[in-house]
Amino acid sequence: MKKIIYIIIAALCIVSGGCKKLVDEKPLSDGTYDNFFKNRFDAEAGIAGMYGGFQQAMIGEKAFANRLTYWGEGRSDNFERFKTYANNNSNEMHFNTLTPNNDWSDWSPLYTVIGRANLLIQKLPLINNYTQAGTANELPAASLQSYMAQCYAMRAICYFYIARVWGDAPIRTQPYLSIYDDPELAREPVTKVLDQVISDLNTAYTTIAKGATPNAFYIGEGAICATMADVYMWKKDYPNAILWLKRLFAAKAPTGKVYNAAGTATTGTGGAAADLQPGAIWKDMFVTPSGSVESIWNIHWDYLNNGCACMAGVSTGTSNTPYVVGSELFTKWQLVTTDVRVKQSFDISQKNRDRMWKWYPGTFTAGLNGTYTYTGTYGPTLNVYIPVYRLSDQYLLYAEALNKTGDKDNAVKYLNLIRVRAGLTAYTSAQFATVSDLELAILQERQWELLGEGKRWFDLVRTDRVAEIMNPILVTRQIEQGADPVGWGTDKRKYLWPISRSVLNSNRKLVQNPPYSE
Repeated sequence: MKKIIYIIIAALCIVSGGCKKLVDEKPLSDGTYDNFFKNRFDAEAGIAGMYGGFQQAMIGEKAFANRLTYWGEGRSDNFERFKTYANNNSNEMHFNTLTPNNDWSDWSPLYTVIGRANLLIQKLPLINNYTQAGTANELPAASLQSYMAQCYAMRAICYFYIARVWGDAPIRTQPYLSIYDDPELAREPVTKVLDQVISDLNTAYTTIAKGATPNAFYIGEGAICATMADVYMWKKDYPNAILWLKRLFAAKAPTGKVYNAAGTATTGTGGAAADLQPGAIWKDMFVTPSGSVESIWNIHWDYLNNGCACMAGVSTGTSNTPYVVGSELFTKWQLVTTDVRVKQSFDISQKNRDRMWKWYPGTFTAGLNGTYTYTGTYGPTLNVYIPVYRLSDQYLLYAEALNKTGDKDNAVKYLNLIRVRAGLTAYTSAQFATVSDLELAILQERQWELLGEGKRWFDLVRTDRVAEIMNPILVTRQIEQGADPVGWGTDKRKYLWPISRSVLNSNRKLVQNPPYSE
């Protein structure tokens, strides 16, 4: 069976350009791909290959290649370069001087996953043409339905990352199998990319079984709803975001519990503390997500099969990381002495700020002099299950959307569910004079609660607060470097990343993101 999986993944890699850039793919001959996708075992291996591609794209195919961090937090105030061990990649993010030579400006890993999803979408419905009904080789209808939904959702998620990181992008929805297919595609407007994302997510939601108990490591009903809500928040379409968040609240967690069961599942207005991971065992949702009422979808990283999850800034390892927790966050969050999350997120005794252990098992004692004892063997020899989406994330997005649509009281209520669970004092609506004031409080809670989960940079861009938050930090960094303190500047085009030079060289139809040079 393992041999079959390796063969299928190898075929997927060839078809989707796993070892090449998207724009330089070589078609797989009919005589090769026709040997695959003939039974349910091939389908299972194909799905594993798709998730494996996403796993490597986000956590990394090598040490310190955690793009989840670089794209979602690396340019924010959550992290900064470790000057002693900084490289060109981390220096560019630190000073907002990105170039097309930056390793993380390459979108190819995401297009690899898209290519695998495209192939599966085309081939999975044909598998039972080659099987006999009632045999072990037959692909059950329920499995096919679930797999198709997951493929559409995965493609959408990858395009959503591409839209947020690079903006305009090529859209490919068919596998590249023929020499007659054009390997070079021009970029489509970001609005069209997001339309594709929404279309795929709608297909996924229509296809997925409703009310099913999901596996924490696979895309289920809740993950589809969470992604759609995230997309609409990015588009500033708050009514639609609220609609999809309510659908999420009516879905089930991996434990079988309806997410908003203690509240009002159908309206989403009655969330309660009982619907969240208890504060006393807050850490458990990262160590054993399958047992958490809060889990929606986590990336599965098994060190025995995948090696060390040696992630820059967000792990604990033996190598010197080029990225560490931001100095202001590291210093100020410790002052909130009742917050149970601080000491469970990173080692406050390490002034290098390079030991983040949020994902690892340990024992926590609350209180002013409370401690967190790390009980794992060591970071490199532990599994890591970083959340892509979880309920706290969605509650805070819901609070943000409610705030934007004039429902201050319920916005504060959902904000307080996260805040009080962490050991902090509840807010009152009267404390917020403006929508902007409440939004800042929600963003602060998201920064603490979701540290290391790849959210902060996207939060700042989505709420138009990049310059407000990052300008003073960047000025300080520039002064320390002996450079002119020009700060962030006013050019919002720099919210986007440049396109990798190697990608541009592979496709003559691509044009670089301004103001970056090719």
